[in-house]
Amino acid sequence: MVAAQANKPGLPEADRPQLLTVGGWFLAHRRKLALGCCFLLVISLGVTLLRKPAYAPANPHTATKATPPPRNDTPAPPQPAATTNTSYYLGVLVLKYFPLTADGQNIDINVTGDEGDSYVSIRQHTVDMTNNLVAALEKASKYLGYKNPDAPSALTYHIVDTKEYKSAVPIKPRADAPTYPDYNGLLNQNNICDYVDSRGVREVWIWAYQGPSKPGTNYPYLGISESKMSGPYGDISNSPRYSDMPLCKHTYEVYTFNYERGTGEAMHSWGHQLEAELTAVDSHLFRDLFQGPNYPQTLGVTGRCGSVHNPPNARSEYDWANPTPQKSDCLDWQPDGMGTLSSISCTTWGCDYISDDNNPQLNWMIWLWQNLPGRGNTKTYNGQPLRNWWDVHGDFDGVMGGRDKSLVLP
Repeated sequence: MVAAQANKPGLPEADRPQLLTVGGWFLAHRRKLALGCCFLLVISLGVTLLRKPAYAPANPHTATKATPPPRNDTPAPPQPAATTNTSYYLGVLVLKYFPLTADGQNIDINVTGDEGDSYVSIRQHTVDMTNNLVAALEKASKYLGYKNPDAPSALTYHIVDTKEYKSAVPIKPRADAPTYPDYNGLLNQNNICDYVDSRGVREVWIWAYQGPSKPGTNYPYLGISESKMSGPYGDISNSPRYSDMPLCKHTYEVYTFNYERGTGEAMHSWGHQLEAELTAVDSHLFRDLFQGPNYPQTLGVTGRCGSVHNPPNARSEYDWANPTPQKSDCLDWQPDGMGTLSSISCTTWGCDYISDDNNPQLNWMIWLWQNLPGRGNTKTYNGQPLRNWWDVHGDFDGVMGGRDKSLVLP
């Protein structure tokens, strides 16, 4: 197709319009057309970028990721496992205080009040009692272990460290307790929070002394607390609860054992601590329904499972060697009502003192705690399964701080 007219006279050759075809025109203007297309492409990309959504999937190869919009479907914290098959591995720090005579051969009775045997014999006694106590506690946490000695323990103990001091226990007098131990000072001296928060220690066993009342006073040579507690949930213990020990991230207990006594007395002190913890969780279920009346035989009533001080056939305090039987439902304890009754006496656990690790007091407490609803129990209360009650001691912070502060499973 002809695009223009013929040559006009009077114009120079270079200025004359040419006769062009369509193809020729594109060829003549191809450079300008290319630049124009590039310009249009840039404009188009800019518009696209301006219209990009506020949130897009992030490129995993870029350093900066887009922030997703807020969500309202965040999952709730996990519920505790609904099981009684729980067990705990508890570390122990052992501290020993031996005030010695000037020649270093004997315990100084002027400091202890009633213990003056040789250092060598008393030191060995603390070694033996530590080992006996570990064995007794693990045996006591076997649910119905008197029926099945191979039942698994709910508590397993290991000694993390042992430190010995050939000196008296440091004292920090109080107005109401002039010979009160400096628990805060001696625990700080031993870096207790490192042991608790980094090395798995949950109990401190102090081997020391107590003695009778000092002459002319009504306070002992060492005014110990049988057990104490420190942690995020306070001092729940068998003590005046002064809350005077270092506060660590995890709860720990401190027991002061008297090396003038035996393993039974140490287990006794430990048992009162467990009673305090279970009472703090559910006093009615533990105290009223599990332990029952203090002196069933004297009161003429049916016993339940009893307490550290009083077995189901107790006539008075500390009646662990009473051979006279009394009816109790402890062998078939049911929290919702009275279980099948049986006759209970010291013959059930042993009436005779044979040795430090085989005597009525110690054997009674092992038998008592083996009846505590423990690992693998299937008992129910008001239609709900009971938890493993050893959870309270083995994971005190978890029980007290969680939504399952209860002796039943959630």
